[in-house]
Amino acid sequence: MSYHILHISEHGCGLSKERGLLVCRKDGKTLGKIAIEDLRAVVILGESVNISAAVFAGVLDNDAIIIHCRNYKAVGVSVPNSRTYDARVVLNQAAGNRNLNAAIWRRLLRAKIENCARCLGLIGVKNSRLEKFSVSKREPNEARCAREYWKHYFPQLGESGQGRVPRGNSSPVNLFLNYGYGILGGIVHRSLIVAGLNCLLGVNHKTYYKNTPLVYDAIEPFRAFADYALYNYMSGCKEPNMREWSVFFGRFLKDMRVKKGRATVKLMDAADVLCESLANAYRYKKAELMWFPVLD
Repeated sequence: MSYHILHISEHGCGLSKERGLLVCRKDGKTLGKIAIEDLRAVVILGESVNISAAVFAGVLDNDAIIIHCRNYKAVGVSVPNSRTYDARVVLNQAAGNRNLNAAIWRRLLRAKIENCARCLGLIGVKNSRLEKFSVSKREPNEARCAREYWKHYFPQLGESGQGRVPRGNSSPVNLFLNYGYGILGGIVHRSLIVAGLNCLLGVNHKTYYKNTPLVYDAIEPFRAFADYALYNYMSGCKEPNMREWSVFFGRFLKDMRVKKGRATVKLMDAADVLCESLANAYRYKKAELMWFPVLD
């Protein structure tokens, strides 16, 4: 199973394919090699990186993705061709059953809120109201929960605010989170395609220009993992910078494990498990078939 997230941050380097290996070279020197079949994602951080057509074909044919960044912000993703394993999944998803979509969204949102509450507990915030929201049987209010979450989260990283952007787009924390969410979004995008789902048909998020609403829906339970990773990174780093954060987050995605029954799975693989459970929810029209990762 592919499991590496490869970051290409060296400006002026070139990527080529040789005997099943992805090879990185610069100025005539080989910087590294890795088996393409071991890759889950290739993150291109530098705009001056040259990629051969053979690399694109090899990576995508292996059901891996290439995430393209500008100023460390994901601006696009190259993904494998969409596929259909079971016509029921696509047809039921396209039917837009409001009751089914609403039931799926409630579970996605509750999983997000529960993980956000767990994240606050893990970073030292005790007795937040978000804990009560996460266990309440009432319909969760997303905006209210978000305000409660951010007003406790940002101060733990030295910032303040009750919205997603604490001090505008120049906030280091906000830029780091944008990068983390962008990488997670690419991984979830890949998992949705592998599961045979149409990323343009959202559960709650709406379709508009240049967006993939189902990715925005399915990523929700994973956001708190990026938040928790950032807290850990900044807590152990005197001078945080985007390049080090990108490497730290890639390692976190590979090493972090979540419980699934009596076993555990890597966080990267958890995206596949969630998206396959979402496909089953559409296949059998039962939202209760969904599975979600839990931040511990």
